[in-house]
Amino acid sequence: MLSHRDRLEKVLAIAINPGAYEEEAVAALHKARELVRKDPKLAHLLPSLAYPSSKPRPASPGETSLECSITDVSDFWLPILLNNLSEHAYELGLKSKITCDFATPTTVDIRCDGTPAACEAFQEHLNLIIEYIKSRKREN
Repeated sequence: MLSHRDRLEKVLAIAINPGAYEEEAVAALHKARELVRKDPKLAHLLPSLAYPSSKPRPASPGETSLECSITDVSDFWLPILLNNLSEHAYELGLKSKITCDFATPTTVDIRCDGTPAACEAFQEHLNLIIEYIKSRKREN
């Protein structure tokens, strides 16, 4: 016999299935609400919907971390920079997190974890990109 949580997860799977008919999906959502009303504990911490902690984790043994911020990135250069850095981090095998603060001026925050050689190569690439962007600004 299914537990209440298992039943709720199955009903929610039907509700969010893109292949489900709209009436079927709506009925599944109503059923999910009914199940949660009967057992309010089901409303919290569904394993499939829980978000991982956003706290930075320390680098593993043998790994190093690289953290930096790039400020004053123009709207023109932002997508080029993000794409290039993401691609290069992937090619180097780094675990990377690249986020933007869209305040004016735009700031790009970067964190990469990996081998010291890969982090050093990423830093060199980052410095080259920044210098290139600066040189293009001077020409305009």
